[in-house]
Amino acid sequence: MEVRITVKGKPTYERWTLVQWILEIKDIIESEYGVRLIIEEKDSFEDLPVLCINDEEVLMGLPGEEGYLIEVLKKHLDRFLCSEKD
Repeated sequence: MEVRITVKGKPTYERWTLVQWILEIKDIIESEYGVRLIIEEKDSFEDLPVLCINDEEVLMGLPGEEGYLIEVLKKHLDRFLCSEKD
């Protein structure tokens, strides 16, 4: 199964950092959930980066630490993958 993670916003340092954090944990998330992550960046008008999972906005801005990003991703992946099984 593929899960699309999109980071949209203006091409700022914050957006770049968020994408780099996702790339750092990509292998861990893929092996833990048995999915393939597709990582995309899209330019848009938002000043702060917006993180979307399969087109659903789940986070706006850059978290204070990478651990919070992992929690957000896992929470939404758990919900998304659970609803796929139903």
